[in-house]
Amino acid sequence: MGIYDRDYYREPSPRWAANLGNSGTVWIMATTIVLFFVQAFTRPPRISPLFEWGAFHFGKILDGEVWRIITAGLIPDAHLFTLIFAMILLFWAGKELERVYGTRTFVAFYILAGLATSLGKFAVGSAGIDAEVPSMGIGGAIFAVMVLFACLEPKRTILVMFVLPMPIALLVAILLGLAVLSALNGGMKVHAVGIISGAIFGFAFFKLAPGILKWLNANRRESRARSPVRLHVSPVDDDERDRSPPESEQDRPTPPTMPRAARAVDEQLEAKLDQVLSKVAKLGRASLTPEENEILQRASEIYKKKRS
Repeated sequence: MGIYDRDYYREPSPRWAANLGNSGTVWIMATTIVLFFVQAFTRPPRISPLFEWGAFHFGKILDGEVWRIITAGLIPDAHLFTLIFAMILLFWAGKELERVYGTRTFVAFYILAGLATSLGKFAVGSAGIDAEVPSMGIGGAIFAVMVLFACLEPKRTILVMFVLPMPIALLVAILLGLAVLSALNGGMKVHAVGIISGAIFGFAFFKLAPGILKWLNANRRESRARSPVRLHVSPVDDDERDRSPPESEQDRPTPPTMPRAARAVDEQLEAKLDQVLSKVAKLGRASLTPEENEILQRASEIYKKKRS
């Protein structure tokens, strides 16, 4: 039984289009697809200008083109099949991770995963391995998403090539093993190093994220507690005091109503509550932000009012 079916909090679900519009996973997918078609329609006979501008190249980064460290891991390559496979994995795993960690944290995780991919390539280039081989692609960031999802849900089944069922943890282990073999024996080690770097970042995020998020939330609560609270009191003259209704009318309870605006607010609270409960189940109550704790408090008050 889902949270929306429980007797203490049951409201109409928000529209699916609104959920997609607020999804960081969908925005990442849309941006990636747009960048892919920009390459497809601007590519001359040999190489795309977008690849020429944003691909990882060790020598050009040393010459000052430092933006390549970020762009190389976030711009897809020009292979359509790779893009389709990556977008399916991102949509399947990304929406679950976004529900657990929140939209802003997941988007930051994806961007940092692309950065970690390039940093791994930079380390290999510093050792003189494939230093002059340009590369670009989202493989490292997508693999970081897969590793993080496998750490959270290792027994979740995925259909390999839409046919063969396999636990996500086993699939990640196989792909990582192939990447390690390619890095040791293959001719294009820089691509395999990007995959390995994404895997390391995904695992490190899984281990360190709860503590980091807890520390950030504690600092945020402390800063809010230190901020002064300003109260504005408007003076009331004698005429306005005389026009105020008697105490018997002020204390008289008004009948409960549910206007359209209030229903819209409750729909938003319902959607947020489901995400908060999912995050608590995965990371514990300590990982919640002050806003998420407030959502739980509001839902608890609704439950108490209904019971009374």
